[in-house]
Amino acid sequence: MNAPPDAGSVATGATTPAPEPRCTQAGATTPTPEPRSAQALATTPAPEPRPTQAIATTPAPEPRPTQARPPLSQITNGLTLIGSKAIPMGLGFVFWVIAARSFAPRQVGIAAGAVAAMMLCTQIAQLGFGSAFITHYPARRREPAPLLNTSFTLVAALGVLWGLLFVALAGFAFHQLDIVAGSFGFVLLFVFASLFGTLGILYDQVATALRRGDQALVRNLAFAAGTVVLLAAIVGDTDRAGAESIFMPWAVAGLVALLIGMRQIRRTLPDYRLRLSVRWGLARELTRAGMPNYALTLAERAPGLILPVVVAELLSPAANATWYTVWMMAWVLYIVPIQVGMTIFSEASHDPGALGESIRRGVLCSLAVGAVGAVVLGLGAHLALSILGHHYARGGVWPLRILVAAFVPLSFVQAYYSAARARRRLREAIVVAWSSALVSVAVAGVAGLIGGLTAMALAWVAVQFVTGAWSMWRVRAIRRDARVGEPAL
Repeated sequence: MNAPPDAGSVATGATTPAPEPRCTQAGATTPTPEPRSAQALATTPAPEPRPTQAIATTPAPEPRPTQARPPLSQITNGLTLIGSKAIPMGLGFVFWVIAARSFAPRQVGIAAGAVAAMMLCTQIAQLGFGSAFITHYPARRREPAPLLNTSFTLVAALGVLWGLLFVALAGFAFHQLDIVAGSFGFVLLFVFASLFGTLGILYDQVATALRRGDQALVRNLAFAAGTVVLLAAIVGDTDRAGAESIFMPWAVAGLVALLIGMRQIRRTLPDYRLRLSVRWGLARELTRAGMPNYALTLAERAPGLILPVVVAELLSPAANATWYTVWMMAWVLYIVPIQVGMTIFSEASHDPGALGESIRRGVLCSLAVGAVGAVVLGLGAHLALSILGHHYARGGVWPLRILVAAFVPLSFVQAYYSAARARRRLREAIVVAWSSALVSVAVAGVAGLIGGLTAMALAWVAVQFVTGAWSMWRVRAIRRDARVGEPAL
């Protein structure tokens, strides 16, 4: 019997001797197999490859959602966002009642000017990152860490920077608010309050993007309650007095609110861990998207924060104590159209086709809630201001009654601005906003010098009605064109 062929003979094409025939049970021989050459082997059909199409079309498992807590409905989210501003503003009234009854009007006026300046710094420091976060989050909800880290890191740095810049300006140019730069302790309080306030605004924008307005409500409620408790403790300490003492709770309570915000993000986005890091490509993208929103938002917020500084410097700190108090009470009402506008913006970012309906619901909600608040504040103006003291009731009743009327034009103004943000067509809105801001501050400042706080309120509200008339016309055009699918801006 011959040995089996080796691999080398096959590879060279040689044949092996045929095996001897074997007898079968019937005595026949089996056919001798034909020798195979390498060419024959090479032409042997290869096995069919496994089809890859079936593998490719196999449905992949859905990625696990990063948001552990589901979004709220538009109405619920909008109402909780309104509450996140309105309820803390109510506690803010309690804060200023304690301050007014425990400190001289001059000290209250200086502290109010410092608070307004700090809030102005927090607005400037946003640089539009909050609104840019809202527009970019839907596309990055599966991997939000770079977006969150970049936003938080840059906004924190800007909060510190603008706080320091205002301290330098106060020490150089102001005659009443220079007290902010007069002591190292006040400087630290102001800078830290600017940092925590800047991050707090960004946390509110993140909650808006996540459609979790309840988180903003809890955080801001804790902040407002903290300021009241801390001021009450300071009043009990007879060794402390002055504007710095009134200002200090804003910095400490801001830190508490920041810690709560960090905890909320951890629970809502369990896979996310905060890191101070910046992706510069993403930062440039956010800046490009955020700068127009930044310009619009700053034009909206700046007049109300500049006017207390103007009153303190041009009239008197005591007059500013009254102005800031009535402005703060009116601001409780202004929060309604502002937050409804943010809700319109958020909803339109998630579903651009729903813009027209979101505007309709938002404006109606703002007018309905605002009307109730305006009646309550208008009728209760004297009673509310009397709680602070005779000085505030004597000079603040009519300015407050005039200021509350501005909720009507602001409902249309905020809807108009939100539609511009959602469509990313901001040029016209920015021109309108800055025109209104500059005119309102200039006219109100001149009117205040001539006729006092009542004339200042009248002048400011008159400008808002002019802006509101324009906005109402533009909102109607936006809704009409949204129904037929044509851009209105």
